[in-house]
Amino acid sequence: MAAVQSSSMPPSNVEYGGDEISALVLDPGYSSTRAGFAGEDVPKSVIPSFYGITSGSPAEQKYIFGDNSIHNALSHHEIHNPMSKDGTVEDWDTATKLWEYAITSRLTSAKPTNPLNNGLNDDDQAKAELDTDMDGVEEEEKTLEENPLLMTETGWNTGKQREKSIEVAMESWGVPAFWLGRSGVLAAWVQHFQSRA
Repeated sequence: MAAVQSSSMPPSNVEYGGDEISALVLDPGYSSTRAGFAGEDVPKSVIPSFYGITSGSPAEQKYIFGDNSIHNALSHHEIHNPMSKDGTVEDWDTATKLWEYAITSRLTSAKPTNPLNNGLNDDDQAKAELDTDMDGVEEEEKTLEENPLLMTETGWNTGKQREKSIEVAMESWGVPAFWLGRSGVLAAWVQHFQSRA
């Protein structure tokens, strides 16, 4: 009997030119956002691109992603979509949060922290003496820095939107390698690949 693999674990690494890689694939769209590991037949994370947001002041607003965002009736709850109907991004801040949720909710796990530094073992005097150092914080918060990323885009995506996608992947998420592919070309490549098998 085949062993069941956890959805948060990448598949076994494949060697390309002597390098082992397990790349992530992100396919954002108007109705759903799909994410998975390269080399697998189906994405492990499929979530609606629609998201919920609670009404109120910007400080009180809460974003709700996933199936619960549009299927659960909540008071003072609005449903939005960061993508336009033609598949291009209209709201970059929310699209980035949605994409990060699609990847981190089912594909990657939270990075483990040192139990000596998690706050549970500190005494009050040591907390008062700590100096706030923000230099290394950015490096620790990049959750996708371990895997290369392939992201799809529509064929009519503008150069500015392409640059923004690269900026999000490389600067905000810190991915080690990034490739932005047009969905039509990638679909044609997959059909050719499947017909040869």
